[in-house]
Amino acid sequence: MKFIRNFAAVLSIPIVAASAYTLIRTFLDFTGKSTDYYIPFWVGILCYVIFQIAFYKPMRTYVFGHELTHAFAGILSGAKVKKFKVGSESGHVVLTKDNIWITLAPYFFPIYTFAIIVIYLFLGWITDIKPLYPYFLFFAGLSIAFHAALTVYIIGIGQPDLKVYGVFFSYVLIIAVNVVVFSLLMALVFPDEADLKNLFMAMYGNSIDFYVFLHEGIMQIITAFEKT
Repeated sequence: MKFIRNFAAVLSIPIVAASAYTLIRTFLDFTGKSTDYYIPFWVGILCYVIFQIAFYKPMRTYVFGHELTHAFAGILSGAKVKKFKVGSESGHVVLTKDNIWITLAPYFFPIYTFAIIVIYLFLGWITDIKPLYPYFLFFAGLSIAFHAALTVYIIGIGQPDLKVYGVFFSYVLIIAVNVVVFSLLMALVFPDEADLKNLFMAMYGNSIDFYVFLHEGIMQIITAFEKT
């Protein structure tokens, strides 16, 4: 199974790379063209980065969200939570079942960002939330930076979660699912700009172009070897 997973991961790399490139380019296109509309979002990102560099890494907060995501993914998968423990640097959750989504969920699901979105949408049912949009953007940017920075950090120091299904396969899957999750986040945070249908169609087209490029390159190499 490990060989099959790694082989599938290798084959999917062009799709993942093309999709990630398309997502980043699309996001930078509309945020870069706007004047001051999305400044609160970038300010939120910058504030967290400065906070982590100048002060400290809020690891206990991250660990709580990390383990809560394991538990949340487990509950959605039909598991029961038997133990939940959070420390200053690490945590532990015991579930009655496990699968790949439960194991890797914290690495692609920014639970605090989704919590902020849920709160914002809930407020929309009871009040006019248009004046709150800049604050929403600020906290969305802050929480995304928090999730991204600390997820990269804990992966860098080594995580046993990634060894369960193979480190290479886990990396590829985490990046792939992050592309999908952040596409959805972009649609939720920037509803006036993000068009998921066009985005996914662009990802599909760029992925096909990538495979065509690789195929043509391989065929040229084979042809060159045959002539020698």
